[in-house]
Order: sequence, then C-alpha cells, then structure tokens
Amino acid sequence: MSSSFLLKAVNICKTYGDRVIFKIGRVELYRGERIGLVGSNGAGKSTLLSALMGEIDLDDGSIDTRGFASMIRQEQDPDSLRSSDVLEDAGRGRESFLATTLSARPSGGELTRAAIAEALARKPDIIFADEPTTNLDMEGIDRLRRLLVSFNGALVLVSHDRGLLDDVCNEIWELENGSLRVFPGNYSEWLVQRQRERDLASSEYDEFRRERRRLMDAARRVSDRAGRAGRPPSRMSRSEARVNPGKGLRAQGALKATAGVISKRAETLEKKERPLDLPEIKMALGVSSRIASDFAIRASGLTVAFDGRTILNDVSFEVRTAKRTILLGPNGSGKTTLFDMIAQGRPPIRIAPGARIGYFSQRHESLNLSRSILEDVRSGSDLPEDEIRTILARLGIKGGDVHKRCGNLSGGERAKVVFASLFASNLNTLILDEPTNHIDLYTTEALEALLLAWKGTLVLASHDMRLAGSVGDRLLIINGGKIRTFEGPLAEYE
Repeated sequence: MSSSFLLKAVNICKTYGDRVIFKIGRVELYRGERIGLVGSNGAGKSTLLSALMGEIDLDDGSIDTRGFASMIRQEQDPDSLRSSDVLEDAGRGRESFLATTLSARPSGGELTRAAIAEALARKPDIIFADEPTTNLDMEGIDRLRRLLVSFNGALVLVSHDRGLLDDVCNEIWELENGSLRVFPGNYSEWLVQRQRERDLASSEYDEFRRERRRLMDAARRVSDRAGRAGRPPSRMSRSEARVNPGKGLRAQGALKATAGVISKRAETLEKKERPLDLPEIKMALGVSSRIASDFAIRASGLTVAFDGRTILNDVSFEVRTAKRTILLGPNGSGKTTLFDMIAQGRPPIRIAPGARIGYFSQRHESLNLSRSILEDVRSGSDLPEDEIRTILARLGIKGGDVHKRCGNLSGGERAKVVFASLFASNLNTLILDEPTNHIDLYTTEALEALLLAWKGTLVLASHDMRLAGSVGDRLLIINGGKIRTFEGPLAEYE
C-alpha cells in the first residue's frame, strides 16, 4: 500500500439544527483500502459520504483529496444517467456486464447497473458507494463483488448486504452518535471485535461499581464506629466522662481519619463509563389460526405477459404451509409481479382457506404518505395504541417520532413502518419482497432472527443471500419463464 493518502479529513463536523451528525477528529483513505461504513438508519452514513465527496458544506474542518472520486448513489436520476458522457464507455472492458443504455421506463436494477457503470467508467481513484446492490439480482451482485474486490483505488461502501461487506472490505468504520470508530477486518470480524470490546467494557464497569460500593460501605461502617467511639461507656457516669474524655475522642478521631482515607480511595478510583447501549431492534410476530391445508398457495397454468413479452409461461407451483420458501430469479423475471398476484389472490392462483396474508412490497405501496406513522399502523390493526407504540419502539421508532408524516420518512424508516403494520396484524402467511432494501444491518439481523423463529408460512425474495440462505428451507426458481421447485435450502441447491 502506498504511503501517500488519497483522502485526509481533519476535525470535520456537520450539524443539522442542534443535532450533531458527525464530529470526526481525523480519518484517512489510502489506495487499496476497502472500507465498510456501518451504522443505524439515520446515523448519517449518506451525509458523511456526501461530505467526503465534497458535495455538502461542513460546519468545521477540512478535507484534502488527491485524485478523482466517483459516487454510486442510492437514488438514481434516469435523465442524468442518460445524458452521461461516459456511460457508453462502460460497455467496454471488464464493466461490460453492466447496462449501458436505459429503456424508456428503466427498472430499479437497470438504474443501479447504469450508475455503477458510470462510476467505474470514470476510472476513479476513490469510489463512494451508497447501497450499490439495491435492486440488483444475484448475478449482478456477484459481478459487482468481483469488480470491487479488484478495484485498485480506495472504496468506502455503505451496504446492508453482510456477505458483500465480508467479501469486499478490509476495514470497518462505525458511525454512531456522531463519532467514527475504525476497526480492522471485515464485517464479521467487526462484529466479534465489537462484542469483545463491549464485554470487556461491561466487565470493567461492573468491577468499578462493585469496588466503589465496597469502599463506600467500608467508609460508612468506620464512620458509624467513630460515632459510637465518641459516646461514653454505659457504665461511666457523665461526670466521669467529662473528667476523662481523651481515650474516646482519640479513638473517634482515628476512626474518622480512616473513614476519610477510604472515602478518598473510592473517589479516586479510575472511573469506568457505562457502555453505550447498542442499537437494538426487537421483532415479535404471532401466528393466527393455523392453515388446515398442506399448501397455503397454489397455482396451475399461470401465464403472465407485458407489452408483448411473456414473463411467466404456463407455470405451476405450490407454497407449503409452515415452510419458508425462497423465490429466486434474475431482474425482470417476474418475482414482484408474482408476489402482487399472490397478494391480490388473482386467478389462477389459489389461496388456502384460513390463510391470512401480510405483504411487504419493496415499493412500500401500503403506506399512506399523508398520515403519521402511528395513524398509518393503527389504520390496519385492531391492537390498542399502547401495543402499537411498543411495536414501533422495538423497531426504533419511539416517543414523538411516531407522529412523523410517512411522506417525510427515509427508505429505511418507511420499511420499518411497513414491518410494524405487519407485526400489528393477525397473520399466518408472510410475503416479503426485498425486505432488507434500505434498512440498516441491525434491523436486518433482527429480521433474520424473527423469520428463523416464526412458525407461520413465508415466501421471501431477497438479493441478500446470507438472509435467504439462513432462513429458507425450500426454493422456487424462476428462469426462462418457468418455475421449478427445489426441496432444500440454498446451500444444497448451490
């Protein structure tokens, strides 16, 4: 690795109102470094990327950049990408797998591919990538992974894809409460280091509290003895005590001095701070009445066509009750269309009697953007308000935040509101279409734990292969307009 930096930021600070987004003393980027930037939703990751890119003004500090930087953004502007003067070059060389032309109505996957192609075609020294896997299929993510691993500049990557962070990154930056901490290694190694540090800090804090309590109790006991030492013995009269007070007073003075020494020791102990609570997301989802049928969802002879193009051609499939089914297929293969049809119960799809379906659409269409968070969740739930507030709090939406208007929420916040609406409903079947898009890593891990523990029926489409591989026990694979079934987890299929 070269000793010269590509980027150096010193004493940088950014605030919005009275909130400190970040306040960082010093951070440097060198050629060959591939940084994973992690933190909860709203921690300021995208803002930090924009600041390092030089796109927003800082309240304080300086950034020195050597070389050219490109940004891959979460949200893409089709018109801007179409007018790019370098996009056509991206079809040449090792970036050729990426889309270099955009259709009149480009899909999310097309937009993401075009944005990656443009960033790489500019031959940057530094790439800032903000959720670059959004809407990419398995093949696209795999090729992006190989490009980022072979990139010889510096990379700062924000991603909810834990597998990508493990495979690509050699350092992790953790942004929490405005501070940035640096850890060597990839995402999994960061998790281990973070937990080890937290366990050590908790142990030291507990030991500090125990020792301080022991010393304060000892000082109190000695002070009590000093108070008793100043009193005359019960067998001695008051006149005798006035004539001969010295012995008791001397003992009392010595004990008070001892108590003072012990109290001083308690005050001068090396103070250990209580470890900050980690962002904690808790998810709970009950199961309504069981489905009597062995199959929650079935279809036979299903054909779907758009604009003269057949997406699904005379397909049949079954979703087994109480199983966790993973739906796989490339971009444009019809996964979302199929989910929409299942959610609507459109023929020839048949829904088993007693199946109560909750649908998480990656477009978050169930949200009423004019309502507040609390109003939106309450509108579809029979639960009392205090229970709904508890569900929202478990997802990190607390206090006055429940009154935020849905139209003003970030993508991650909108996803959490949709989750809350599902968890506040009486369901036994979940249809999840790319549920980890836009949510942070803490929420992703909580969702994984929830799905592993849930006893209902699940159908999941996700480009997060770690999530799909962990929770799925059977697969439906869309390819070439057909659907085939594999009875087993993703690891066996691969």
